[in-house]
Amino acid sequence: MERIYSLFCLVSLTTAPLLAQPTINRANNQPFSGAEYGIEGRNSWTSEGPSGANVVYPFYTLISNGPRTYYVHDADITSSSAAVPAANMVTTDGGMDTLFWNYADDGLYQVGARTSLELLANYTDPILEVKYPCTFGTTWSDVTVANYNSPIGPVSRTGTISGAADAHGELSVSEVTYPSVLRVKVRRDLNETAALANARRITTNFYFFDETIAWPVVKLTVDSVSLNGGGYTVTRTAQWIGGPGGVGLNEVTEEQVSFNPYPNPTTGRVDLGIGQDELRSVEVFTAAGQLVRTEVKIIGSTANAVLDLTGLSTGVYHLKVTDTSGRSGSRRLVVQ
Repeated sequence: MERIYSLFCLVSLTTAPLLAQPTINRANNQPFSGAEYGIEGRNSWTSEGPSGANVVYPFYTLISNGPRTYYVHDADITSSSAAVPAANMVTTDGGMDTLFWNYADDGLYQVGARTSLELLANYTDPILEVKYPCTFGTTWSDVTVANYNSPIGPVSRTGTISGAADAHGELSVSEVTYPSVLRVKVRRDLNETAALANARRITTNFYFFDETIAWPVVKLTVDSVSLNGGGYTVTRTAQWIGGPGGVGLNEVTEEQVSFNPYPNPTTGRVDLGIGQDELRSVEVFTAAGQLVRTEVKIIGSTANAVLDLTGLSTGVYHLKVTDTSGRSGSRRLVVQ
């Protein structure tokens, strides 16, 4: 049975740590060719939370409908890239959902797509999805024009795109806490004109970016479609990095085990910062939610609660500590 909680619980801004504002740019936002991201998804959600500085986003009760994997490649790995010459990278779920991107110093542009709707489309007027550098308060607007083939024939597209980095703060999802994320809101208002039908599609994406992960840690989407001037059909979808979710607020706020790994970032050895006399398991996950190490530690007042992560690849990891009563806590750790 699915557990039901309120999706978003606003926490007082005074409780959030005053961290430096994140900045997203090409250097930290462009994934490397060959990267794979395990993404959990849900077909509904309730609230994206408020805008503003130093906000807390506790998305504890996003419960996955199932995982999928997204793959990133240099554009020239596929023959389709010849039809989209401006692309330098593609992202795909391995099926018909393939997007063509141009990562440039001044922004991330969508320059094409191959989907069940668009078949293979080259955007002669690219869409500016994220302006670089992007930090709290950054805004932009763009106009796009495109022509593509669809299952019902040729389609002409016109529309506008607007974006704003409207919030930053702390985000928690699937027992993982990201202490400093930037929320970027992107709104596409597109008119699609074909011989047999006309459609207006308004899509709003809320991206939550962490500087150390070249993929949004959470993406919330509102998609509204009107056919031939009729009423709108609205769908909401959520995607996130990490586990399947379903963690209740009481499990996190009342029973969470507190620990503070140091140093962070680390070159391999890290003190977990736990002083209680308890037997605990320590699990190490990648940013995509893959378990890469499990250890059992007996931590007492004289014990050396040190975890040796030597040998792990450089990147972002999540440490999960569980005590004998089943209580747990997690922290983000960067391995250099």
